[in-house]
Amino acid sequence: MSTPAPREVLSDRISQLGLVRASDLPGRGGARRAASHVGAAPAPPVAVVEPEPEPARDHDGALLPVAGPLTGLLPWGGLRRGSTVSVHGSTALLLALVAEASRAGSWCALVGLPGVGLAAADEAGLDLARTALVPRPGPRPATVVAALVDGVDVVVLGGASAWRAGDRQRLAARVRQKGAVLVPVGAWPGADVELHAAGGTWSGLLGDGAGRLRSRRVHLRCAARGRAHELRSDVLLPGPGGGCAPVPGETVEPAPLGADRPARTG
Repeated sequence: MSTPAPREVLSDRISQLGLVRASDLPGRGGARRAASHVGAAPAPPVAVVEPEPEPARDHDGALLPVAGPLTGLLPWGGLRRGSTVSVHGSTALLLALVAEASRAGSWCALVGLPGVGLAAADEAGLDLARTALVPRPGPRPATVVAALVDGVDVVVLGGASAWRAGDRQRLAARVRQKGAVLVPVGAWPGADVELHAAGGTWSGLLGDGAGRLRSRRVHLRCAARGRAHELRSDVLLPGPGGGCAPVPGETVEPAPLGADRPARTG
């Protein structure tokens, strides 16, 4: 008997879990249709945008790319397969962290984040044809996430604080085995990397309040397992073009772990 392809296994698992699939909703118009579809669904959870081709799992490529301003903060210069990177304080940072990998061909799933829809993912730069949304994974989130880890490259996970230690450890082991990247939102003991965002100074308005908000300066700090210091830097999130952009003249600075440095407002 032949072994099912990874995508067939993932599709069967999603069907068994009772998730609703929509495979023809790319682009901004698709985002609007997806929002309508989700609102009309009789019961959660809902998985949006299951990609048609089998996911390309490039296990030879150990790193997935990230936006330029984030490369100097992360210990490997990208998202390392098999790792867990927790994100604190900013949905914009969360989406910016995975957008570059999505555009480069990686498949992503956003789980347990009902406030993040396809329109937001599209604006952040994710490739909607390679993005799945599971806003409410139901009473068995560990089963849902394990199924997704089998078939996608990056799994973003909301509600991380509610996970039990045993479930966290089993999921982390599965992520390492499958060569995926896990991005939990909030505290995740044992994470390889922790990214924190703080502050948020908008620019674009004139002195009289006229004008248009164009960018927001955010202070980031990154702690990594085995690294003696945090690395810190300010970025524009969003930048003038909508994604993550560098602050002119800003450099990555080391700081003692746990030290507090307020975000600059210049």
